[in-house]
Amino acid sequence: MTGPHSAGTAGLPDWTFSPHPALEQAIRDVFARHPPLYPVGLARLRGFFKKLGNPHLRLPFTFHVAGTNGKGSTLAFLQAVLETAGLRVHKYTSPHLVSFDERIVVGGQNIAPESLLELIVEGERAATGEEISFFEFFTALAFLAFSRNPADAVLLETGLGGLYDATNVVESNLVALLTGISYDHMQILGDTLPEIAAQKAGIIKPRMPCVIAPQEENVIGVFIRQAAALKSPTFVYGKDWTVTPRPDGFTYESARHTFRLPPPRLQGRHQLFNAGLALAALENSPHAALLEQNILEEAMNRVTWPGRLQKITTGKLAALLPAEWELWLDGAHNDAGAAVLAEQAERWGHEKPLHLITAMKRTKDVSGFYGHLLPHAANIQAVDSGWIDAPMLAAEDLCGQIRAMGCENVKTAATLESAIRAIAFQFTAPQRILVTGSLYLVGHALRQQL
Repeated sequence: MTGPHSAGTAGLPDWTFSPHPALEQAIRDVFARHPPLYPVGLARLRGFFKKLGNPHLRLPFTFHVAGTNGKGSTLAFLQAVLETAGLRVHKYTSPHLVSFDERIVVGGQNIAPESLLELIVEGERAATGEEISFFEFFTALAFLAFSRNPADAVLLETGLGGLYDATNVVESNLVALLTGISYDHMQILGDTLPEIAAQKAGIIKPRMPCVIAPQEENVIGVFIRQAAALKSPTFVYGKDWTVTPRPDGFTYESARHTFRLPPPRLQGRHQLFNAGLALAALENSPHAALLEQNILEEAMNRVTWPGRLQKITTGKLAALLPAEWELWLDGAHNDAGAAVLAEQAERWGHEKPLHLITAMKRTKDVSGFYGHLLPHAANIQAVDSGWIDAPMLAAEDLCGQIRAMGCENVKTAATLESAIRAIAFQFTAPQRILVTGSLYLVGHALRQQL
């Protein structure tokens, strides 16, 4: 998340991946030997996985999710249902928000540092002579950990796209989940929604069920055609399952089930549809019997997924706020994510004016993101992100692009803390602050709570 030496960022922990020094160094070494690479196919991975004993062929039933937004939240709902029912769950997601061990969850717990260190040593031996990326390396290690520890299900999130993603080595005993598709990673996945969808559809496997979230018309056709070509049964939103929001929660309905459920702990109307996608996937899995009213109600109350419309009420950052102010974090960083936040801003109303604290990668669409949010923002603070190990826009450049969109109330801030203080200094009435635009910035905010 942050650079290895974060001089100039007061109080920022001096680690990128882990607060455990030995693990931090080991992951840095892997990063140096196996830098990030764009996914180009699975052929080069076969030899590496074979050296490790093909752990991807020895996994429990797998829920494999691809899409632009909502992947992690959907898996969080699946985890909540499965664990509420007493099942044991493995999970692989990326990127992490605070510490690298979040990415590999073994039996419901983040992988232990000593276990990950042992896996890294084993992985490095197998990687000798192989051209393996950082993400591919740790995907293999996650599968290795999962194959050696009993569980009832694996929850698996693609890293980028789907067709050529390292997670796509899974071949059977799975259900594919396709969340909403929008514009992101266009330099890799394609310039149009159908092109992007074709990459995501790569996780559909022959004769394995495929569950599809609400989609644009030109996207749903891509998925249906790919599933038909592979003789894969589809379970499509609006045809096979629906979600109806209600003031006191939501209703999930299919041919076999109707559940009236309370609002989930995850905030935002979009989370109702992520919850519905999770239930639809369960219907098409060996765990369909878990779809019971009492299990689902408890799961809605226990589900967690940090950094997604997360309200911060305690800790160092909350202590900077006057009474009755609100601080929210959301890792949205593309146009679809911003549209969801704009919808949430409408529901919040204007009683507490909304202020954005933000940063953004150079590869993202500034106008597409902030165009949704500017009508709702009283002002914007762009945080200096030079300490982040990612291709970030300089704060002044980000301000310039936002000003070019017609917003004058935008300024730079040296740190997240100074941005919060600047807003709190200007207003006496209660306000609402939203930190968004970058998962790196949201992760930094959560680290300040440690």
